[in-house]
Amino acid sequence: MFKVERQKLLLNFLQTKEMFNMNEIMEFVKPYHIKYVLLRRDLQELAAKNYITLSYGVVKWNNQINVEDTSRLEKLNINYEAKKIIAKTAQQLINDKDVIFVGAGTTCEEFIRQITKYVKIITNSKFVYEEALKNKQIADAVLLGGRLRKRSDAFIGTFTEKALEIETFYKAFISVTNVDMEGKLYNNNETEASLETKVLDMASISYIISDSSKFNSIGFFDFYHAKNIDYFVCEKLPEINPEFKSKFII
Repeated sequence: MFKVERQKLLLNFLQTKEMFNMNEIMEFVKPYHIKYVLLRRDLQELAAKNYITLSYGVVKWNNQINVEDTSRLEKLNINYEAKKIIAKTAQQLINDKDVIFVGAGTTCEEFIRQITKYVKIITNSKFVYEEALKNKQIADAVLLGGRLRKRSDAFIGTFTEKALEIETFYKAFISVTNVDMEGKLYNNNETEASLETKVLDMASISYIISDSSKFNSIGFFDFYHAKNIDYFVCEKLPEINPEFKSKFII
């Protein structure tokens, strides 16, 4: 079992109650044949990420921590140089008069800032939309309405998905929170993931624009698979299943 699979298994188990002792956890992982040394290492990594607290043989779930995801403000300065490289690389993938969907996220915002082509943008992100309005090279921008998710300032829900259905676009550029070694794509919000699934299904060409730190890790909701994505745009080749390496544009 890969590390990301073990840690996802542990996360799902540990959040079922506030506290476990090590004997309970070892009993839980026994059917999965996880060695004690790997279990301890995984628990230490989860503790370093603030999901849990390790204390004298007891593992406590950090209920006071919102582990759903990192807020947009926290993400702004994370791997900023990588985001600029990705955004610059992605410019070669669009042409004048393209109609493209661009998802939420700070990498997508940087992509919009760098656009110099005469294109139409469709988005569910308030910040992507605002950046598109500032960019005088962009011909038109459409913001899908609905229920605003404050943490990411993205519109989600049934109304947003209905609005998406009446739009037509050729290419989609989406950022994800995680990609595991098997190729599963994650978003840490289930409703936002639902919209992104529809976007990727509708696009003729799909691009994932995410930096290398997002790979070989897990999130909370896997919603798509690398085998169904056309291309990944990254600042460098990440650790990934070899069968997907040909999909990367660096």
